Amino acid sequence: MRARLNLPPAHTQALKRLMERIPPDRFCWVLTGSAGLRLQGVDLEVHDLDLQTDEASIYVIEQRLSSFMQVPVHLWQSPNMESLAGKAVIEGIQVELLANLLHKRPDDSLVSFTDFSRRVWVEWDGLQVPVFPLEDEARAYEAMGRAHKAALIRETIEKFAMGKSNA
Repeated sequence: MRARLNLPPAHTQALKRLMERIPPDRFCWVLTGSAGLRLQGVDLEVHDLDLQTDEASIYVIEQRLSSFMQVPVHLWQSPNMESLAGKAVIEGIQVELLANLLHKRPDDSLVSFTDFSRRVWVEWDGLQVPVFPLEDEARAYEAMGRAHKAALIRETIEKFAMGKSNA
C-alpha cells in the first residue's frame, strides 16, 4: 500500500536515518504510534517515532543506535502496561523503542497485541516501512484505554472502506 499522508520534514529525516541504521528487511520492527498511523491515513499530529520490536531485537537496535541513545533499554511499567523501553534522539526527534509490550486487562492478566506476522508494508518516499494494520492498532489503543485515538483510527478504517466500495 502507498502512504496516504506524509510525515513532517524532521520526522522524515529521522525515519530515513533509522531505516539506514536498522533496515526493516533485516531487523524485526514496525513503526507504530502517530507516525505509523499517519502513513496509513490517520490524520493526526506526529510528535515522535515509535518502534516496536521483539526482546532479542531491541538490544541489537539499541546497539546500532548507540550514538543516539538517551535512555538505555530497561523494563518499564505503568498501571496499565509494561514493556522493555528505551529512547533515542535522531535529527532532533525522539525515538521510542518498545519490546514485549503487554496491556493489563481488568482481571490483572496481561495480553499482547503485538503480532509481527501481521505487519504490512507502506510504500513511502521510495522506501518500504513496516506498520501494523489499522485494525490491530485500534484494538491496542482500546486496550490502553485511549478511546479517542481508537475512534479516530476506526473512522479512518471506515472512510477507506467506503471509498473502496464507491470506486
